[in-house]
Amino acid sequence: MFFLYSVIVALIPIIIGATILRMFKGSRLSRVLFLFLVFATFWQLDVSVLFAYTLLPEEVVEFLFRLFRFGSIMIAPILFHVAYTVYTQEMKHLKGTRWRFFMNRSILIFFYCWSFAVYVIGWTEKGVASLRVINPGHAFPFYFPVPGEYSWVFYLNTIMFAVSLAVSYLLSRWIESPAQRSFLIHFTISTVVGYSLGVLNLYPGSMLLPSSFAVLLFAISILILSNRIHVETVKKMNERIDEQHTFLRTVIDMNPSYIYAKDEDGRYYLVNLAYASLFGLSKDEMIGKTDLELQESRQTGGDIAEMDRFILRTMRGIDVEEEKFVDTSGGVRWLQTSKIPIVTDDTTLVLCVSTDITERKEHEEELAYQANHDVLTRLPNRRQFNDDLTGFLEDASGGALMLIDLDRFKYINDTLGHDFGDLLLIEVAERLEDFLRSYGANVYRLGGDEFTLLFPDCSKEDAVAIANDLLDQFRREFWIQGQEYTITPSIGISLYPQDARDAKTLVKNADTAMYYVKEKGKNSFQFFSDEMNHQFYRKMVIEKELRSALSRNELTLHYQPSWHLSTEKVCGMEALLRWTNQTLGPVSPSEFIPVAEETGLIIPIGEWVLKEACKQNVRWQRAGYPPMKVGVNVSIKQLLDESFACMVKDVLKRTGLNPDYLDLEVTESIAMYELDIMIRKLNELKEIGVSISMDDFGTGYSSLSYLKQYPLDTLKIDRSFIKGISSHEDHKAIVMSIISMAKHLQLKVTAEGVEDMGEYDFLKQTECDVIQGYAISRPLSPEDFEKNVFGKMKL
Repeated sequence: MFFLYSVIVALIPIIIGATILRMFKGSRLSRVLFLFLVFATFWQLDVSVLFAYTLLPEEVVEFLFRLFRFGSIMIAPILFHVAYTVYTQEMKHLKGTRWRFFMNRSILIFFYCWSFAVYVIGWTEKGVASLRVINPGHAFPFYFPVPGEYSWVFYLNTIMFAVSLAVSYLLSRWIESPAQRSFLIHFTISTVVGYSLGVLNLYPGSMLLPSSFAVLLFAISILILSNRIHVETVKKMNERIDEQHTFLRTVIDMNPSYIYAKDEDGRYYLVNLAYASLFGLSKDEMIGKTDLELQESRQTGGDIAEMDRFILRTMRGIDVEEEKFVDTSGGVRWLQTSKIPIVTDDTTLVLCVSTDITERKEHEEELAYQANHDVLTRLPNRRQFNDDLTGFLEDASGGALMLIDLDRFKYINDTLGHDFGDLLLIEVAERLEDFLRSYGANVYRLGGDEFTLLFPDCSKEDAVAIANDLLDQFRREFWIQGQEYTITPSIGISLYPQDARDAKTLVKNADTAMYYVKEKGKNSFQFFSDEMNHQFYRKMVIEKELRSALSRNELTLHYQPSWHLSTEKVCGMEALLRWTNQTLGPVSPSEFIPVAEETGLIIPIGEWVLKEACKQNVRWQRAGYPPMKVGVNVSIKQLLDESFACMVKDVLKRTGLNPDYLDLEVTESIAMYELDIMIRKLNELKEIGVSISMDDFGTGYSSLSYLKQYPLDTLKIDRSFIKGISSHEDHKAIVMSIISMAKHLQLKVTAEGVEDMGEYDFLKQTECDVIQGYAISRPLSPEDFEKNVFGKMKL
């Protein structure tokens, strides 16, 4: 019966050891204490089998006694192990001192090896000679071990225990942690008491009972001490957690980002100062409440609570989104919020961290605005137009696209400067915007002086009315820097879906119609027609073929004679350019000259015309024909070329033509350029010795004040005033005025396009100097000129 009692007592230490191991979650110290109590259990089992006198054979009792004896033997090294563990964990400040020579792993292993050697000796008869039965009579019989001749080694193990006790006590004085220091001191004391009780088992009179008290003392004291240190540890951990919480709250509150957390019901679980300030509330006023309860939910980016629940349901990790927020002042802010579900023991939270991206959004919106709007006029630009046109074609059943180009805007830029041109474009844009408000249409600036207007659900009849209203808008002057200016538009119109069903073709057709207006006189509007495509295709072919016309020798000159009215003789000729192409055949100058002007080909072509006319004139003079002045038309682009005067001088030198026999004909378009520049360029030509005529006078922009300052020799009245002069009194008045003005300015007058004798007689009566036209002769090839003009002259 007492055997069973002893076995139960033996199990108490190992049960307490397992409790301590769980309490400290497998820390190093708890594992060592568990091992200590395991050894205490085996010590008690070693004693328990000695009470099995009547239960087990003596051989079995002796085997089990020697087997479990390592429990009591290992108490000494395990005590040192406890001290060593406390030293390594809590006394790092002593590792550089002399303690390192004693408190190290090598000494620990030595203690265990020595104790194990003592345990091995106990298996021999020299360690424990035998077991003898003791029967007190008044109590239960038991076996008592008889020491062998090497039993002294057991006493040396007791000395090692004393050394371990001394080390533990000395170490306890250096421990900084009060809890650890108290544990080691009381553990050392309880171990001394327990071990001292256990030593009494060496005396038969104790009846092996002290070991039970010793083992219980070990177990209970370690449990009490462990519980105390556990309480202290938990208290310290709670203090650290509180400190960490305070630190984290401080960090969160100091963070400029908006940080908050909500539970599954949308109630605020956590907010920082920055986020609370958005609502104009304190943190305590927000915790535990929903946005609805706060009545300050100014989120406008959707149902935020529903989104939070969605994130909590799906648990898909971090969700980043941009939200609008209206703060206490009514200002709109943009927040970029990162949301992540966090699972706790009680609930699931959604943690949100928001950053104010208002400035970035405003910058993005400004960039988007700039990307889609013209910087100068603030109108939508080509990119926005393309997007809107795509949507227009998808949604509208019909409509009109108008393309506006400002007439002569380049001349305005060149003469008055780009700053003035910009101011004019701004005024035009504002007028167009005001005009279109009543139509619900949009206006776009595509670039330069081009504007596009988009009219949804607009019929052709509506487009006609709108285009006429637009022309009326431009009849009113524009006020710029306190002065009045007038500019006219050319408007091309394409209708959807009649003219095109895709954006590219619709724009191209409106552009074609606009250029058609430009060529037909400007300041008007025109609807697109299929015939225009044919005309522009021909123009494209003309440009392509014209580029190689010189190299293929396709250009020729014809000469139209000039007739002096007073002498009634041929007095000169005008060189007129002709082009016969291998693909197009004969091409009218009215078709290819404008193309040459636009493409810049007029520069090399004009130089060729000048050389060829001078060469031909010299040939005729050398052939013995009367010397005559040859007139050569000069483009404004040639005149503006800085090298033009030098080129004329060089041509005259190379061909050998006397400058007196060369007349350069310019048009009234020179009046569109700065007066001083034009006077300088014309004077450079006059210095060479050539004469200068103003061709097509009366159709352009010259004023009397300009005309009297140009170094001109002749005015050539445009054919439009000569045609039908016999029956048009207004034409007669104009022609007479021009001739009178020219005579006053001491200029000669040439009338172009004279076709009948009525016109001939009228011009002779008005003292016109020279005439040209079919009444005298058509333009002739050099061969025909020699035959029909020089051949009929008296040499």
